[in-house]
Amino acid sequence: MLTKSMNVVDLIVKRLRALAQNSPDLQNATKLYEAILPILRDANIYAVPVSLTPEQARVKMENGLPLLHDQHLELSVEAVRKLILQLARAVEAIHGVIDDGDPLLRTEAAHRIRLALEENRLNISALLPYIVAGDDRPVASTAQEIDLDTNLVLVLAHNALEPALHEWRRELTPLAEGIKWHKGFCFVCGAVASLGELQGNDQAMHLRCGQCGADWPFRRLLCLYCGNEDHNTQKYLYAEKEREKMHVEVCDKCKGYIKVIASFDPTPAEMLSIEDLATLHLDYIAQERGYVRRTVL
Repeated sequence: MLTKSMNVVDLIVKRLRALAQNSPDLQNATKLYEAILPILRDANIYAVPVSLTPEQARVKMENGLPLLHDQHLELSVEAVRKLILQLARAVEAIHGVIDDGDPLLRTEAAHRIRLALEENRLNISALLPYIVAGDDRPVASTAQEIDLDTNLVLVLAHNALEPALHEWRRELTPLAEGIKWHKGFCFVCGAVASLGELQGNDQAMHLRCGQCGADWPFRRLLCLYCGNEDHNTQKYLYAEKEREKMHVEVCDKCKGYIKVIASFDPTPAEMLSIEDLATLHLDYIAQERGYVRRTVL
């Protein structure tokens, strides 16, 4: 287990440093990722296993519901608080290395969040049920009341849930074997797919969840947002010389898009956020043409 863990760390660091070297405009973001991703990988927030039978899983998925829908999810409040505190300290520690002008990388904002956590003014015990349920409103309201950077509080809180979501994904994925799922949102946690991935020799299309790391097959030439399958209203966008490696699939019917990368083996779940960052230029290409990356369906 240690060797596997260390290999993942090595892959993360190697990929981030190569990305920073090849794309100087991403250096700040890669420094942040290099600081927080190992923390997330090593975190244990004591997620209680989900009570779900194979039959319950089948019924849920056949009715179009993700496996975590309406499940009672239990976590250690103190472990989550400590993880958010660790993440805030990691961002704060990058002061002087990164450009504080980036709203997600403001180290002064991280400093204020860290103090609020240490002084228990940011009460994670009260907010955790909303964070788990994906309801950002009470979290944002609390952050505003105590004069904290709302966006950074939400980013740290969402990231702190990832270790639990990854654990639940590993636990629940076997229950989904053999059950068809043709949705644009994750069969485990319900988040909209963040990337498409062409896997294997036949480059079969899969969708990947950036929140829990899930992987599921998806039909090509089908819009994950609106179900449009008319090839005349769908097209690819790509940077020069990158079409075979990565591109954007866009839908003229709903104006949605998804980035697609080619990979013989599935990208490790821990690396998905890095590949999302590595394809940031594709977001610019799509958005300049009026397409939107959706987070809800």
